[in-house]
Amino acid sequence: MKLLLKVIVLFLIIFNFEFPILYYSCTFAIIVCSFYYFFIRKSIPFTYFTFRYNVILLIATLLIAFITALISVVHGEEILSTFLKRLILQGYMLVCLVYALPLLLERESNAFDDAIQIICYTFALQGAIHLTGFLVPSVGDFLFDMKRPEFQAFITNNAYNIDRFRAYALCGSIFFELPAAYGIASILFFRMQLKEDSHYISGWKGYVVMFLLFMGISLSGRTGFTGLLIGLVFYLIFSWRKIVNLLKKIVWRAAIVIAILFVTFYYILSPVQRTAFTEDLFPFAFEMYYNYIDYGEIRTSSSDALEAHYFNLNDDTLLRGHGVASHQVANYGHTDAGYMNHLLFGGIFYLLFLVIYQFLYFRAPLFITRQGKDDDDRIDFVCFLFLFAYIFILEYKSPSIGTLHIIEVLYLLIGCAYLIKYYWKGEENYLNKI
Repeated sequence: MKLLLKVIVLFLIIFNFEFPILYYSCTFAIIVCSFYYFFIRKSIPFTYFTFRYNVILLIATLLIAFITALISVVHGEEILSTFLKRLILQGYMLVCLVYALPLLLERESNAFDDAIQIICYTFALQGAIHLTGFLVPSVGDFLFDMKRPEFQAFITNNAYNIDRFRAYALCGSIFFELPAAYGIASILFFRMQLKEDSHYISGWKGYVVMFLLFMGISLSGRTGFTGLLIGLVFYLIFSWRKIVNLLKKIVWRAAIVIAILFVTFYYILSPVQRTAFTEDLFPFAFEMYYNYIDYGEIRTSSSDALEAHYFNLNDDTLLRGHGVASHQVANYGHTDAGYMNHLLFGGIFYLLFLVIYQFLYFRAPLFITRQGKDDDDRIDFVCFLFLFAYIFILEYKSPSIGTLHIIEVLYLLIGCAYLIKYYWKGEENYLNKI
């Protein structure tokens, strides 16, 4: 029951969907945590607001927001830019998470493992909701109606050619950010599988969680498959020597899972539901495969379009930027590419500030894991390294470094949980060096 509460609280914070009266679901998470602290713990703890790692990140978020506002002011543009609005909301979500940490990470000695477990279950829950909305029209309509009217109009506008089922996620940012965040959950899922004798997400629970993560990625966007692939490579790096034993261990379970999926698809789902899979979901989620079969080319519509989003910038733009979003910059067309957007807004130095800000999430965990001597430390070092590299891959497609709400909240949770685990292992000497 406690685990379910933790999953719900994290769900409310990271997906931050529109909530009646309160507007943001993370605000409701604050209320839920307050009730728990007041009635169960009999006190409202602010412990993690003074934890150095969290203090540094909250101050850094405020500083990067100030720099973003200053750039717009210097260029004589409106101070409340798109980037600044995102950073303000991101700061609020980070504060909500820090307030919820005493509940989420109650078992300090197992904080890191608990954090990964909660994250994986939270995204599995999102995948289950999304899949239910896809399979049950009334549920899908309900989830769709929860979105703002202007957003519904955007989705249903044939000119944009957007699949309606993508809006069935219970999330405030569904297009790029949600599938990108699924990639983080996938990497962490494989990290959990590398733990010896782990009882957290093992056995049949692991298959169910992986299935729901996979379906969540398929329904929300292909970007998440990048994280899934990174997670799989990460897993194989540290388990290739045991690959034969692993295959023996999972092959029969995998066969049973495939058989269950086969029976479900052909004998339980209705013809309408099967058609939705074969004509709507599969062509969207596996577009690259379909294009290879039909045309012999490994490509997607988004990857083709992305090539046009990179173009040459003059020296003044590279140095200073323009203080506005790309579509507002004269002489340049609109671009979705993250690197281009950040350069157009604030130039090379603004992009550098964002990279430094992003690195702050990983500086302490990487330092500690790099100093470690056992296998777990080496695995965790590579895990944090992959998580850090992942954001730079995402930046190629859309603004990501330091500005994706869900991912930044996940990074803070994972980083803080890892440090807490070491603190309660009596490794204060590490914490004094970082």
